[in-house]
Amino acid sequence: MSYEAFAVPILLAIIALFSFSSALGNQKDDSTKVKIDLHGFVSTQLFADSRQIVEAREHMLSLYPKKRDFDADGNDMNAGGDFNQLSMTSRLRFTMRGPLVLGAKPLAVIEGDFTGASNFENNSLRLREAYIQLQWEHIAVLAGQYWHPINTIECRPLVFNLNTGAPFHPFSRHNQIRITFTANKLKLIAVAASQRDFVSSGPQGASSVYMRDAKLPNLHLQLQYQTTNFIMGAGADYKKIKPEKTTIFNERQYVSDAIVNSFSAIVFGKYEQNYWTVKTAALYGQNLSEHLMLGGYYEHSIDSVSHTKEFAATPLFSVWTQILRQHKNWNFSVFAGYTENLPYNKTQAVSGIFYGRNDDIKSVSRIMPRASYRTGAFELGAEMEYTVAIYGTKDNKSYFTNKQTVKNARLLLSASYFF
Repeated sequence: MSYEAFAVPILLAIIALFSFSSALGNQKDDSTKVKIDLHGFVSTQLFADSRQIVEAREHMLSLYPKKRDFDADGNDMNAGGDFNQLSMTSRLRFTMRGPLVLGAKPLAVIEGDFTGASNFENNSLRLREAYIQLQWEHIAVLAGQYWHPINTIECRPLVFNLNTGAPFHPFSRHNQIRITFTANKLKLIAVAASQRDFVSSGPQGASSVYMRDAKLPNLHLQLQYQTTNFIMGAGADYKKIKPEKTTIFNERQYVSDAIVNSFSAIVFGKYEQNYWTVKTAALYGQNLSEHLMLGGYYEHSIDSVSHTKEFAATPLFSVWTQILRQHKNWNFSVFAGYTENLPYNKTQAVSGIFYGRNDDIKSVSRIMPRASYRTGAFELGAEMEYTVAIYGTKDNKSYFTNKQTVKNARLLLSASYFF
């Protein structure tokens, strides 16, 4: 047996011995201990679709139905639905707290599930969250992988589907530095974020290289107002990416300085009273494909004389509302969402390639009732998701023609045990 075969178990034994010795040495002083809590759940879901869909994670994450695609006999190849049963959303979450650091309460979190980083790695352990936070009286500083602020965790849809409301509500986690200032009922959040698992589209495919080459993090500023039963907020987002370092004209390569600037804004609110909860949010966004939203950017102009290209982000609008009601052990809700690819700049025609997500969709709408029963740590749930997508052909001024409507109905059953 080789040396490498012994190295890992010996290293693990040394770490275990060191940890045990440290624990014994700290028994008399609880104030210096790091307290670790383990939470999570085991979940299994069974679901069936009436039509083929645009999806991820073996159809566990559904977005919208696929457009019609005809075979040689004129049959729609996407008309047939499918069925699956998976448990990969089962989750583990470690939270760690310890003595004060620089006068602040420290918190460290590691969370993972088994959905993998792509469809090729389903059932593999995936890092969801990993961050450190220091909390002072009015200021909190967070560094690590966490939900992007445009995915407002204070007000987002409560659904069984892995999409968490996408493509109507943004869905993404990013490495970031987040500073939160709290004063009475107001909260100001400032974030500088990069990309890792959720990345922009471009000439090299989906990659974080476009933001890295732009040499500027994604910047977000958000203001919230919160009382015991009510929260409302608004946020503004700016992102810059560089799609290519060089461009090719007549089989010759030239340095490219072209960038894509994109701006987004979100408003949201939630109200809770007795056993009722109402949530709503609206979003105007540009180039948000990494958040599982429609759109992206396109080659706005191509100049073969100066050997340059210009890119422009495509805009979208999205709005959703959810009403929830709790009755004893039962929870009921209805979610409704609408999103639309908005027209480009009408004064300029599209010159080249589009990069992003489904620029051939005019709009998507969804209605989704949901019911669940929970006793102790065990929960059973059912969800019906009815989604309508309107596809079309865009002319060079971004107007849709040859529109077609396709629909999908999904029935999802869920069983979960929380710990």
